[in-house]
Amino acid sequence: MKLKKIKPIHILSLLALLPSRVLATGGYGLETARSTSGLPSGDIPTYLGRFAGAALALSGSIFLFLIVYGGIIMMTAAGNQSNIDKGKKIITWAIIGALILGAAYAITRLVFQVFQ
Repeated sequence: MKLKKIKPIHILSLLALLPSRVLATGGYGLETARSTSGLPSGDIPTYLGRFAGAALALSGSIFLFLIVYGGIIMMTAAGNQSNIDKGKKIITWAIIGALILGAAYAITRLVFQVFQ
């Protein structure tokens, strides 16, 4: 027996049939369950913002690690040109990655400020 693929339009049509009380945050005791369990309150954009902030902090830490690692490789090269080039390449790509992340953050922040 071959299973049918569920198309996105089918999912949307099912969601349209759900009553608004089910989709509400306080419906059917969900707010009581949330407060009893000690989960933080918030909506999806708040959680996405927290996730983006954590991802930026993690990528900043990775950037710092790569800069230090590339510097250590260059300092311990002892005149070996291939290790010096390897360290330079690591530092260069770390800086390029940090610039791309910074530009993505700036563009995202600008877009959200324009549409608010």
